[in-house]
Amino acid sequence: MAREAHYRYKSETFATCLSDDCFLFFGRMSMAYDPGYGYSLIWAFFTSPNVTNAGVIQGLCLEKDLANSNTGTQHAIEQVAEAECNQLSHHVITKLPREIRDMIYQHLSTRNPEHIEREHFRTTLDPVTRLYSYDHARWKASHFPDHFWNPRYVGDLFFRELVENYYRNSTFTFGDDPEVMKRFLSTDEMGINILPKDLVRNIEVHLKAVSYDRGSFRGYMFGVPKKPERLQAALDGLSELNEGARICVRFFTEAKTVKERDEHCLAALPTLFSSTQIAKMTGYKVKFVVDDCHHYDLEGAMAQDWAMLHGVV
Repeated sequence: MAREAHYRYKSETFATCLSDDCFLFFGRMSMAYDPGYGYSLIWAFFTSPNVTNAGVIQGLCLEKDLANSNTGTQHAIEQVAEAECNQLSHHVITKLPREIRDMIYQHLSTRNPEHIEREHFRTTLDPVTRLYSYDHARWKASHFPDHFWNPRYVGDLFFRELVENYYRNSTFTFGDDPEVMKRFLSTDEMGINILPKDLVRNIEVHLKAVSYDRGSFRGYMFGVPKKPERLQAALDGLSELNEGARICVRFFTEAKTVKERDEHCLAALPTLFSSTQIAKMTGYKVKFVVDDCHHYDLEGAMAQDWAMLHGVV
């Protein structure tokens, strides 16, 4: 009530510098509990043609008071949220068995699909300096904004089990950007001292046989075949997964005929999978999909037979 009276007083003070129409508008200032709403009113005030110098000063004072009040309120809300979240997560850890906790984690952290692209590792905008730089805390806050992704709110054990489920049960989808998959699987982004490659069990890779290269008119308009070596670089890291991982490779040829599609596949297959990857395929559940219409399930000994059939080994 005190805060409401404070803002009502400020709005009435503003009214002495404004016309009757502006007064009716700023009479709603007592409702400005939302920071965005309050600042929109301030902006409308400063852009009004009826504002005097005294009104500008009053406006600056109100803007400062509003900013200070919002900062204090936000801090108080964060303290309450932290206490409530920690209490709840403590009960989850101490009162529930791991099987039930895993059901909770699956609901909270499983993402199907979870797209990992080049931008995943790029810099983010610093809200203070307005410059782009890499900051792990800022990166994590932008990718995982919910409180349960912050160990300060849920505790270390809850957070660790949550992250383990995220890696173990989510389906991670990659494009054909070189080195992205390998970097993701080999980087402990969450800080739990476990690499994703030791937990990830579901991966999907989208490979495009054609690239629209802007270096030439023909390449830009009609596309040119991608070098098989680049496609291989996009798959680098698959062989580091544990046995039993599910892998789906979707190969898009943009072919107009069956013959053209087969030519694309035969040209790319010898380089797509290295001898090391082929040897480990016997322990994976591999699906090779061409243009979303031709499916090849490669499991166990079938993987070796398939590779030999296409001249990979």
